[in-house]
Amino acid sequence: MQELQIPNGYFQLWRMHMAELKMDDAHLHFLAPYQQQLNHVLSLPIDSQSPHSFFSAVMELTRQHLDCPQLIFEMAKFIRAEHFGVLGYMASRSDSVAEALQHIMRFSRLVIDGAAVIPMQLQSKGKEIYLYWPLHDDKYALVNELTTACMARLAKQIFPASLQLLKIQFAHAPQMARYHYEKFFGCSVEFGHAKYSFVISSDSLDLKSELADPSLKRLLLKQAEEAIASKPHFENIVPQIHVHVAEYLRLNAQAPKIESIAEELHLSVRTMQRQLNGQNTSFKQVLDAERMKRCEQLLQQNTPIAQIALQLGYSDQSALARAYKASTRETLMQRKKRLKPQL
Repeated sequence: MQELQIPNGYFQLWRMHMAELKMDDAHLHFLAPYQQQLNHVLSLPIDSQSPHSFFSAVMELTRQHLDCPQLIFEMAKFIRAEHFGVLGYMASRSDSVAEALQHIMRFSRLVIDGAAVIPMQLQSKGKEIYLYWPLHDDKYALVNELTTACMARLAKQIFPASLQLLKIQFAHAPQMARYHYEKFFGCSVEFGHAKYSFVISSDSLDLKSELADPSLKRLLLKQAEEAIASKPHFENIVPQIHVHVAEYLRLNAQAPKIESIAEELHLSVRTMQRQLNGQNTSFKQVLDAERMKRCEQLLQQNTPIAQIALQLGYSDQSALARAYKASTRETLMQRKKRLKPQL
């Protein structure tokens, strides 16, 4: 399983919204090409998973037909623990916010899975706690927004009186009017960050859940461990190397060394090189590919070429220009000229 897999619970949220609009999900003309597959997915257990590409196609056609850019927020308002499967139940039965976050980081593959997925991580900055994960690809903007919305809504159900989001950070650009984000989350919402993040006060970690159930939690923990053990082990870690390199370029504005990426992935340099060789590539090829992607992003932001060269680790803008021409068969000046009407 290489493609990103999303929970069938998300399809059930879609179905609940359709029902609210009194639309029969089994007979929707605008989804005619996908209707058979959609009916099949909706018949599967709520904690199973389906390809992201199919989910994305259904969401986009629905959003267009309903003329509803805020579709994901309309869906997220129906979220319940069961839509996240066993992980949702574990979070709802945790003793505290801190324990719920530990479960989320450990078992997030039970919700969204795929070769390129990197588990959520936790970071403390002063009195703020960041639960974050990197940008995988802009095509996952919708599912990242839906996941964020569902997690925020479910957290308020589990800790209704006390948990307060300080801010939400998205790694992509707004997909709809900012008003919709602020109305739904009820806190500051920022875009264009290097990572996706939930930001809460460190004081929130000790908040207790009224739904805590130690006995049930132990049973759920065993079930989650068995489910994770049955997941495929991705031998090809090249997609994760790409993600880490891209994140490093965005975050540090300089090119990473192989030692830094190997350390982030908890691998020796030799092991990582062996994995890359096994996929007929190298760290230099990965770095060059991600440099070109980042170069494109910076060009679209109208960043000066000399500054782009510096951020991407080239000796000067001539070296960047040669690399760009070799990769795209187009000069940097030609690309900037084509982008000019959009800037």
